[in-house]
Amino acid sequence: MISLREVKSSYWQLQKELRSLTLDDLTLRSTFLQARALRKFFGQTFSVAEAENEIRRAMDLRESNFLKLARTQIYARPESPYLILLRNAGCEYSDLQSLVRHHGLETALACLAREGVYFSASEFKGKTDVVRGNLSFRVSRADFSRRDRAPGLSVQSSGTSNRPQQGHVALDWLSIWSFAKGVFLSAHDLVSSSHAVYDAILPAPAAIYSLLHNARMGVATQRWFAQRMPYNNWITDAEIRWSTQLIVQMGKWFGPGFPKPEFLPLREFEPLLSWIVQEQVRGNNCCVDVTASNAVRIAHMAWKKGISLEGTTFILHGEPFTEAKREIIQRAGARSTTRYSFSVGMNVGHGCANALHVDEIHVNQYMLAVISHPVPLALAGLPINPLLFTTLYPQAALLHLNVENGDYATLENRQCGCALERAGLGLHLHRIRSYEKFTAEGWTYFYRGIYELMESTLPAEFGGVPGDYQLVEEEDTDGLTRLSLLVDPGVSDVDEVRLRSRIEEIFAQDESGNWSVANAWKGTGTFRIVRAAPRASSRGKILPLHISRGS
Repeated sequence: MISLREVKSSYWQLQKELRSLTLDDLTLRSTFLQARALRKFFGQTFSVAEAENEIRRAMDLRESNFLKLARTQIYARPESPYLILLRNAGCEYSDLQSLVRHHGLETALACLAREGVYFSASEFKGKTDVVRGNLSFRVSRADFSRRDRAPGLSVQSSGTSNRPQQGHVALDWLSIWSFAKGVFLSAHDLVSSSHAVYDAILPAPAAIYSLLHNARMGVATQRWFAQRMPYNNWITDAEIRWSTQLIVQMGKWFGPGFPKPEFLPLREFEPLLSWIVQEQVRGNNCCVDVTASNAVRIAHMAWKKGISLEGTTFILHGEPFTEAKREIIQRAGARSTTRYSFSVGMNVGHGCANALHVDEIHVNQYMLAVISHPVPLALAGLPINPLLFTTLYPQAALLHLNVENGDYATLENRQCGCALERAGLGLHLHRIRSYEKFTAEGWTYFYRGIYELMESTLPAEFGGVPGDYQLVEEEDTDGLTRLSLLVDPGVSDVDEVRLRSRIEEIFAQDESGNWSVANAWKGTGTFRIVRAAPRASSRGKILPLHISRGS
């Protein structure tokens, strides 16, 4: 395989030779197409003012962009699963056009959802049949994937609560996404900070996304602290490392600068803390893009070592950001904000600079539309309105039209006065949570308050920090479903009898009616306490509930 040194020395000559390559040269062709696309990507930097203008322009075109997308990507494709649902609801393109023009995009989407034009999370992933009255069919991920293979990144979701999802995110989609990231950094006064990321290399996407977005703004990220990822075989490992190296090298040659990944063992934070201290000595503020769980661990380690993180801001992703997590980070002297993404290349929004709620974000309305499903789900007697997402650009990795992702949240339009709102992004989300449930002994328990329990109540009463407690649903060796409370061994002097009693008390007093479930578990051995480290995803994320699906 050609080396990067050879790529640099013969770049322009190989650009000419590219036209004459045969199909047998697909690997070489793909490499140079990728290199050419990266060169263009890194060369198209923008200012914050230009990003604001692009967002405002796109906001003016939201409805027309959606209608064009529906016409070309749905109604022009008889095999589209969305077209099946639209026609089942009696909605032809002229009807959709009239609905949007007269009532607005979000109202039109809510009307479609009431008529059955939506996909639940399990339907969209092909886990269950799509059933609407007498209509029944099943979809696959390929039904929603972008048709053209534009140059970009082969990525994989973390698979924290589901099987990891693989996909391709094109550079032109990341370019559109970059505008919101630029305004977000400006809103939080982070453009001039010293930047670092703490996350894995490809196929994990979070670090690469952050690095590429910064580069588009002309911001050179200084350090990339990379966790080591397990791969299936050496061929996959070689391909991933080659792809990562190509991006890094092109970023160095044609961008503002690009760090090489510095591979660290899982939960090794000393090099990152040392870098923050060095930047503090130089008088620089730091900005670190990192998962919420790892930010808590970093802040807790700094606090125990007596290291002040004053002047450091964590941009958190990957998990719900709770008050308990923020308190640990603030205790070490750092600030924190968040961004919300899911699946493959679906970026919902970035943290508000004048937030009223700990996890409040501005929705990237110029890229997508978000509504609450107008028909609530009834889980354990509680009404839950799932979020529904709709993409507005054909460049998106996956086409969405009222698609659930398994989360619900509070939606609010308000004037906050920050740069994101001034750019036209007035829709806010906060208290973003999953509506998962766990099952044992034939009873289902809905865990609306699980984050507060695992991250606030138990650490306050029994010691530890967020990430030290986790509920795990799994089958034992006898095939019975058990529910275990994992308590990190680092939490010392835990009275397990009192802890068990407290958990049963909380379950039984839950307002959602779960008391009957908790009582049914007593005496069956369903619930147990285990002293073991909570189970993290391959990228270090720890959720309060871990469900071993099918394992």
